[in-house]
Amino acid sequence: MSNPLLLLQHCRLYAGFELRRLWQTRPGLMTLAATAVIWALLFRYAIVPAADLIASRGFVNMISSLFGNAGLQQLSNWPAPELAVYWFFSLLLLPLFSLFFTANQLCSDLERGTLRFLSLRSSRSSIVLGRFAGQMLVQASLILLTLLATLLLSAWRAEGLSLQMCNAAAVIFVNLLLVLLPFTALMSVFSALVRTAKLAVSLAIVSIGLCFGLLSWFIFYFPDFLFLLGYLPGTQVMQLLPLYGWQTLQHAALPLGQSLVLLTLATITVNRRAL
Repeated sequence: MSNPLLLLQHCRLYAGFELRRLWQTRPGLMTLAATAVIWALLFRYAIVPAADLIASRGFVNMISSLFGNAGLQQLSNWPAPELAVYWFFSLLLLPLFSLFFTANQLCSDLERGTLRFLSLRSSRSSIVLGRFAGQMLVQASLILLTLLATLLLSAWRAEGLSLQMCNAAAVIFVNLLLVLLPFTALMSVFSALVRTAKLAVSLAIVSIGLCFGLLSWFIFYFPDFLFLLGYLPGTQVMQLLPLYGWQTLQHAALPLGQSLVLLTLATITVNRRAL
């Protein structure tokens, strides 16, 4: 398909289908329910207690003792402690959740043979990009719901909603989407290689661990190549934790570049494989 407008139109249709599947199907509603339960537990046993500790610097000192100082005292600069704790836990947990939630971008279509049928009416590239865009919309919806809940909790505990809180929520939302981009694109690659979501997740975890192990071994003998670790998906998370506000976007180029490379690889894989 050489027409860019037609490519975009088909991508929009596939993305819209993924978003509707979240809200209008039983598996999608189960995903929403699971997300609600997980975040309810985090609110009850992590975010609220830790927010109280931030006021006394206890949480920041505890995290600094676990992860090193590395500027983590910036957590106390957020306008609401609940948003600071949400920022911390989301950066650490959401990439892992993304591996599981976005694993079935192409697997079920390959297993049922529907990808062959879809490719008769649209290009394989539009299928890959549309599924990816749809998964990002789904994750954006889940992030928005939990972030709004956190913002309401912050406003209730602070007895008012401030402009600084809304600005901080926008910063968190944009950065979390950027962080999840390469992980979702990575699952586009693995879901194009195998026919089950479980195998795609297993392959992704093993591949990430193997790449990290081999790079660590290589860097042990050649320390000058330490910078290579910074190109692995998720490495910007530890760089984002000490930052605050829109200065966090200084690391936006890395996940965007990683996503572009991985989506290109996924598109090539789908275009070359037999359906």
